[in-house]
Order: sequence, then structure tokens, then C-alpha cells
Amino acid sequence: MSTPNADIEKRVRSRRVLYVTLIGMLATGFPFTILTVALGQIAEEFNVTEALATWSVSAPMLISAVSLPLLGKLGDMYGHRRLFIFGIAGSTVFAALCFFAWDIWSLIAFRVISMLLAGATTPSAMALLFHVFTDDERTRVIGWWSMGGPGSAALGLILGGPLVDLFGWRSVFMFQIIAGVIAWVIAVRALPETEARPAAFDHLGNIALIVSLLFLLFSVGSISEAGVASWVKWSALVLGAVGMLAFFRFERQVAHPIVPPMLLKARNFNAPVATSFLLQGSYLGGLVATPLVLIGHFGYSVSVAAAMMLVRTASLTIATPVGGALSARYGERFGALAGTTLQSIGLLLVGLGVYLFSVPVLVTGLVLQGVGHGFAQPPLTSVIATAVPPSMFGTASGVSRLASQIGSSLGLSLFGALLSVPAEDLGLPMIFVIGMVISFLGLIPAYFIQSSKKRHS
Repeated sequence: MSTPNADIEKRVRSRRVLYVTLIGMLATGFPFTILTVALGQIAEEFNVTEALATWSVSAPMLISAVSLPLLGKLGDMYGHRRLFIFGIAGSTVFAALCFFAWDIWSLIAFRVISMLLAGATTPSAMALLFHVFTDDERTRVIGWWSMGGPGSAALGLILGGPLVDLFGWRSVFMFQIIAGVIAWVIAVRALPETEARPAAFDHLGNIALIVSLLFLLFSVGSISEAGVASWVKWSALVLGAVGMLAFFRFERQVAHPIVPPMLLKARNFNAPVATSFLLQGSYLGGLVATPLVLIGHFGYSVSVAAAMMLVRTASLTIATPVGGALSARYGERFGALAGTTLQSIGLLLVGLGVYLFSVPVLVTGLVLQGVGHGFAQPPLTSVIATAVPPSMFGTASGVSRLASQIGSSLGLSLFGALLSVPAEDLGLPMIFVIGMVISFLGLIPAYFIQSSKKRHS
């Protein structure tokens, strides 16, 4: 029987894990948005086009995304503390190498490896939180931890311009080195280890999964790219689809699969993953479409458009812990349904603001998008822990995050393609109406989530 002092000590240790994983996310996440500000400088210094310079952002994101199931599995096998610390250390070392990059190809290579290692922190952080907090606590805690994503993005937007203007693009990596060392020291001192569960590693399945996903994500990402031949896009799509079918067929026959079949049959895994996929697609689609509309349709400068987009990021950052608290009180299904509805209304209002040429309506829509996405994220993330045993927390987290990344990539490509359609043929407001429809579709799987309150009643 636990004593009051033991309970207090346990709560302190658990909260320490939350703070450390949040610091780790901030330390590895902010360079993404800062680099988007610096692409012009990078292209100029290395004497390449901005299109090629963008690969220093898109290629690392692509590689790290397809590796998430592998990284989650490795954490389950060898311990999530170990993988988290290794990811922080490795990403910091390669950030230092990025500082010394001598051409665009060395920068892309070092960025890919740095982001790949940084990607290990996400499924490991989620698994560590799932291990130290109970079912009743997880949704609220994930709400606070989820602040790290938009928080690091906001940090990148706020610091990016002044940092790059004053010290150049290489200063981004010096800042990351300092943040990474601090995060590593804190993680070594504070994080508990999870039980290692060594198992035969599915090398062939892992290779098949990564290659197939690379083909699929390339085909999705190139939808709106006029410079990529149609036959290349279709070939990548076919190869990716065939590869995924072969992968799932093979996984049924191995003893320790990367993606266990039972995971894909669990309702409290499939439902939140499907909702996350749709929400991420519409949310990231709105992210790429809104600034272009603010600049091209309303005539704002890039700086003003970026400042207006911070409204959405700030709303998301503030809403995530509130969403976690509401879901903890009323159930994960309530949080997912409420968040999905608000995000959908927000997209509709942005479209209405464009149609009416009304900035107040548009900004209200941006705020609701952030609030809705913030409300939905914690329950959609935490509820997957109820679908699997603790030994699979890392795997489930990795696959879940991968589905969200694919949804993001699809949303970016779809909205990019819609923006390329002449305004007289489609109309700018209709782009956001399409986004609203995609977001509203997320209500269907969200309805089938079984809340922890109902399970425990």
C-alpha cells in the first residue's frame, strides 16, 4: 500500500518526465520553421535555386516521417529513455555538422540525419508519458506535452527573422546545439527507463515499409509540382501501393512484425488515427493556403501575413492543455468531436472571410482552427494507449504519428494543387470549403472512439 509521501514523490517524478520530454521537443523542433525563413539566404550562399534549397527542409521531414514506426519499435525493444537520449545527442551532433556545411548537398545530408535522430524523441516521449501516467491522467498530460509542437513552431517564427537577419542562417544550428546540449543533460538526469523487451528485429519488413512509404509520400508530395513528369508520379504511387500491400502480407507471417496486425484491428487505434489523418491534412492545407491568400488576395506583406498566422499557432498552443483538461473530464470522444467541429467551422469562416473580403471573419476562422486542432490533439493522442499493452506503446505512437505526417503531406499537396487552379475556375473561398469537408469527415471515425470514462464505468 502506497504512503502519501510515496504518492507525492511519484507525481513529482511523473511531472519531471513531462517537462523533460517537452524540452526535448522544443530543442529539436524549432529549426524547421526558422529554416523556412532562411531558404533565400541558403540558396544565395550555395548558388542554387530556392527550389533545391527547400530540400533541406522537405527531405529531412520525409525521411524522419517514414522512420517513425521503426523508431517506436526500437524504443519498445531497447528502452525509451535510451532512445530519447540517443536521439537528442545524435541530432545535436549533426546540427553542429550542419553549421559547417560546405554546399547544399552536405547541408541536406546532415539535416536528414539530424532530423532522423530527432524523430526518435517523439514516439519515445509519448511512450514514456504513457508509462508514468495512468489512463485518467494521460489525456490532460498529453495536452500539455502537445504544446511543444506548436510552441517550437511559434518559437521558430518569432526568432527566425531576427536571428537570420543578424547572424545568418548558420546561427540557427548554433542555437540548436545549445538547446540540444541543455535538453540532453536534463534528460540524462531526470528520465526513468522503460523495460527493454529484446526481440528478433524484422529487417526485411522495415526496409519494405520505409521504401514503400518513400514512394507514396513522394507521389503525394509531387502532386502540385509541374516539374515532375506525370509518369514519375504515377509510377511512384503504384510502386508505393504495391509495396504496402506486400508489406502487410509479409507482416502476418513474421513473429515480431514492425506493425503488429492486432494494432490495426483495435478500434481505439484505428478511429483516432483516421481522425488525425483527416484533421492534419486540412489543418496543414490551410497553413499553406492562407498566407498565399493574405498576400495575393488581400495584398499584405510577407511579414504581416506571417504575424497573422501566429494567431492560429498561438490559439493552438493555448488550446492544447485546455483540450486535455476537457477530455479528461468529459471523455476522449467528446474532445475529439468538439475539436474536429471547431476546426471545420474555422476553415469555413476563413473561406467566408475571403469571399466577403473581411479580415475579422478570416482571423476568427484562424483562431477557431487553432482552438479546434488544440482540443482534438490530446484525446486523439492519448486514447491509443488504451488500445495496446505497454510493451507496444512506442510502436503504436510511431505508427500514429506516421499517419498524421502522411495526412499533412497529402494536405499540403492537395491545397497546393487547388491553389494552382485559376481563381475563375474554382474560386479561392472554395479551397477552404473543401478543407472544411475533409475536416468534417473526421467526425465519422471520432464517433467510434471509446472514451476511458466509459471503459471504467
